[in-house]
Amino acid sequence: MMIDKITRLSIFFNETLKSHFRFFRPDPNKYSTTDNLTIIPVQREAYFLTLNTYLDVGETVLDVGFGLGYGLTILSIKASSVTGIDVDRKCVDYCTGALYGRNPKLHSLILYDGKTIPFEHDHFDIVTCIDVIEHVEDYEKFLSELIRVSRKGVFISTPNRRPEYTNKDGTPKNYWHLREWNYDELLKILEKSGNLDWNFINGTWEGPFDISGKPMENTQALAVFIKKRIM
Repeated sequence: MMIDKITRLSIFFNETLKSHFRFFRPDPNKYSTTDNLTIIPVQREAYFLTLNTYLDVGETVLDVGFGLGYGLTILSIKASSVTGIDVDRKCVDYCTGALYGRNPKLHSLILYDGKTIPFEHDHFDIVTCIDVIEHVEDYEKFLSELIRVSRKGVFISTPNRRPEYTNKDGTPKNYWHLREWNYDELLKILEKSGNLDWNFINGTWEGPFDISGKPMENTQALAVFIKKRIM
């Protein structure tokens, strides 16, 4: 009987802590990529995938949530100009110091409000958004803005919701992420946005990676090009 009471108390406290843990978690709005100046291998792979598959020589690119800016440098290999916007002033300041005057393709780096992208419709040939949407609360409005300012389409990459990175209640273990999706979940969200060209980035966290046309057991990231529908 004593063991049963201890077990019930243990379950009670575990569930109570789980339900209230959010009050002790860092505020996602205070997250900054500059807190840890580390290149994430799967992000770099996603930028190269964009470069080699979807970006034509001489096109213009907007990178939304550019972070440390290494994606801007990769995209500059083929783009005529690259522009970056981010909600994080620290990232804008960091990349202004690190990239301006060094990358002749870099057009501008802009701090924005995370809601309305400050450009006209169809302003850029391609918009890229790598490991950002999982941080965004109103992701449907966010997606509509990405598509609005693109001419050809939008390339998105986001972490695959894997068991080892997921809590028992379905929330991400990465507490900076508001949510993560698997392929079926993300498909339901994106299928109404345009014609989808799926890629799955597979490998270990540090790489090397390979790209497949369907999800694999070792898929680290879901990468999709949303082809803009001509109205």
